[in-house]
Amino acid sequence: MKDEIKSLLSVQERDLELDRLSGELTAVPKKIAEIKASIDGAKKALEEAKKEVTQLQLTKKQKELDLDGQESAIRKHSTELNSVKTNEAYKALMGEIEKAKQGKSVLEDQILQIMEQIDLANKTWKEKEASHKGNEAGLLKQISDWEAKQKELEQAISAKQAEREQLVGALPKNLSDQYNRLRKGKRGAGIVPIRNEQCSGCHMKVSQNLINELRRGQKMMTCESCSRIVYLEEVPAA
Repeated sequence: MKDEIKSLLSVQERDLELDRLSGELTAVPKKIAEIKASIDGAKKALEEAKKEVTQLQLTKKQKELDLDGQESAIRKHSTELNSVKTNEAYKALMGEIEKAKQGKSVLEDQILQIMEQIDLANKTWKEKEASHKGNEAGLLKQISDWEAKQKELEQAISAKQAEREQLVGALPKNLSDQYNRLRKGKRGAGIVPIRNEQCSGCHMKVSQNLINELRRGQKMMTCESCSRIVYLEEVPAA
């Protein structure tokens, strides 16, 4: 029985290592996705900053067109003053000229404000662009490192699985089946030691009869509470 216990412990050692490696491998795609999302978020922020600059430039252009319209109106009405015949017509044209001048003054102020906004938006965009270029290289390196880690884990898992299959193949089929059922049901260790008259899997006290049977070493024994395969701790793990 001791040899079979040692063989089972060797299988379990590979299984626990496979659990660890599989857990690490499962986490890799999430890590890569998080980094890619960070890159995409930075790109989107950069695009939004550039879009703001473009929108301000379009607004400025439209204001400049409106300003040209007001200046044209002033010139037109000023020319028309030379041909008016009545005071009423003269006053009306002067009113239109004054209105156009006021509109021109408002537009000039607005254009100056927009130019300041464009300068600020351009500065923000260039800062984001520089930051993005600097960060993206590092993030892409992280993705490359995680992809390399993924391949390493896949290779390590494949090697451990091969070791496991070889070890399981040397076990009696009924014993390997029993162990596999326990592993699946307990989601962890299927074989555990008895320590201080307690099962180290479920931490329940075992009977003296069970301990005596383990000392005889004539048959495989299981915990009376959790059904895990048990052994006395003096049997060393392989």
